Amino acid sequence: MKWHHDADPAELTRLAPGALPAAAPGLTSLTPLGEILAAVHLGTLDVPNVAVSSALRRLLAALFIRISGLQIADPDAWDDRWDELLSRGRLDPADVSAYTTEWAFRFNLDDPERPFLQDPRLAKECGDAAAPGKLVMTRASGNNQPWLDRTPQDAPVTPHEAFWWVLVWRQYGPCGLGANRSHNGIKHKSMAAAPLRSVISWHPETGNEFTNLLLSAPHPADIPVTGPDLPEWEQAALPDPLRPELPTGPVSRLVNRAVHSTLTRSDAATGQITAVWTAWRTPVPTAVKEAGAKKALEAASEAVTAAGDPFLINRTKGGPVRAHHARALARDFDSLIHIRRPGDTTKAATIPPAWIRLLDTLPVEALDQIGPVRARALACHQDKQEKEELWFEQVTPVPVANYTSGRHPEKAALVASTRKAAEDTAKALAAALRSAWNEMSPDPRSECSWTRDTIAAYWDRADSRLWQAINDGTDPQLQALAVTLYDDAVRADASTPAGLIPIARARATLTHPKTRRSAKTT
Repeated sequence: MKWHHDADPAELTRLAPGALPAAAPGLTSLTPLGEILAAVHLGTLDVPNVAVSSALRRLLAALFIRISGLQIADPDAWDDRWDELLSRGRLDPADVSAYTTEWAFRFNLDDPERPFLQDPRLAKECGDAAAPGKLVMTRASGNNQPWLDRTPQDAPVTPHEAFWWVLVWRQYGPCGLGANRSHNGIKHKSMAAAPLRSVISWHPETGNEFTNLLLSAPHPADIPVTGPDLPEWEQAALPDPLRPELPTGPVSRLVNRAVHSTLTRSDAATGQITAVWTAWRTPVPTAVKEAGAKKALEAASEAVTAAGDPFLINRTKGGPVRAHHARALARDFDSLIHIRRPGDTTKAATIPPAWIRLLDTLPVEALDQIGPVRARALACHQDKQEKEELWFEQVTPVPVANYTSGRHPEKAALVASTRKAAEDTAKALAAALRSAWNEMSPDPRSECSWTRDTIAAYWDRADSRLWQAINDGTDPQLQALAVTLYDDAVRADASTPAGLIPIARARATLTHPKTRRSAKTT
């Protein structure tokens, strides 16, 4: 946690006694889970890795819902409790202590019977353990870029890092081969991709982690509570690999949808993690031979996937919006703010995260008390297999509530038109580059070497212009930017005999774009 500069030092010492270094105003401390929740109103989460931050925010949201009493099926009762919590501005330390004390025996990575969010059966059901570095996705392995972390695979992992990466494997684990697990007659190595693999996760950012978590609790009218909705550590038995649990509310969606199982082994003398097993949690359907069991597993897996995650932008077709490091954040802001309210018959291509829909319905008094709410994007440009290309994190420079289509349809329309203009300009720039290249190239099938880097530079430089235009309602001057980047890309060839005419001709499509003539009236 990063503690607020104006936090009361005495209160920090009392609520976060286990923080290292000691909790103090303005400092960042490594803080136990229970102490984070007790002092959550005094700081903000500060985690060095994007995937860890994303997974930890979901875990804290689930704990917050359980401890705060927001796991309520009745919408009116939920509203009353939410308003009460907002007014109080903090969790009751006694409630936090009671909960963490009750379940303390389940919050231990080394517990022999129920290690926290791990499966002790792997020690018997799998072969030899892997090196501890297998747990840490940023260490060099497989197709990972080696400069992410040069730590050798066999170097031990500290307990707090192991806790982080156990969470990450559940949310971001790759598909591919893991330990050869044998369970109830099914034996194989294949693992499916985890639910957050290669997608963008969106979280509220208010500058106060208590209000972040309060906004993160989905409204029951949006994500209903249809059953006990218990997190794994509160359940009496380990999950059944052959019968995936169907989500019954926000808590099970946040923490129970893992497709990977992990088990860590530590050195008794140092406490460091020295070995790890990573294997499937639910078998891939092709590994199940019996037709009825295979069909049941497929149906259950599809239902778990369809339940969705409350922090993603989900598309009506194609699943959640995927992460791409070269994609400007402002492009996805359009999807984030467009909300379909009850009675709206328009067909929406995307569904924003649950907290955005909650934010859009809050009374003005609540918004004033919370203050500006921005959106934090957490993502990794990666593929489904074990390849991590680039972790990235951004926070929108404008408050989300000022642009949601339910509250400010005119501003939402401005965002949509600005985003479309940017994408149209990018298409025109790419088309101009390809046109010049094709005229110059003796092989019409050759790939334009200018396009990739130029379009990446366009979106990199357009992002700040788009936010400025969205904030001020001004012209982002994208056509001028496109012409400048076009000239930079073709400069070496523009004065050559082969390139002079094709490059000038293609440039004219940017400086003097054709407009569609209006239909003639008769």
